[in-house]
Amino acid sequence: MPEDLRSMIEQEAMHIIDERRKAQKMTIDDLAARLYPDKTIPAARMMIQRLRTPQGSKPPRKMDLGEYVELTRAVGLDPSSTLTVIMQKFEETRLHPAKKN
Repeated sequence: MPEDLRSMIEQEAMHIIDERRKAQKMTIDDLAARLYPDKTIPAARMMIQRLRTPQGSKPPRKMDLGEYVELTRAVGLDPSSTLTVIMQKFEETRLHPAKKN
C-alpha cells in the first residue's frame, strides 16, 4: 500500500474518532484519561496529539492496530464497522462485490 494512502486512511480514522468524541462532548483530556489512565493528563494528551498532528518537520506518528482499536472503543465505536466505513471512502481500498460468472 502506498505511504500516502496509508496516511489518508489514518487521517480519516482520526477524523471519525474526533467527530464521535466531539458529538459525545468528550474533551481530548477525557479521551486521554480513558486511554492512558496510568499517565498524567499532559503525557496522555501528547500521545494522542502525536497521532493527529505533525511533530516539527515529521509527519504524525503512525497509528498501530491496537491504538486504533482502543481509540474507537474509547469513543463508543465498533472498530470493525468503523474500519469498513473508512475503507469504503478510498477507491484503492473499497470492497467491490464479487462478479458472478
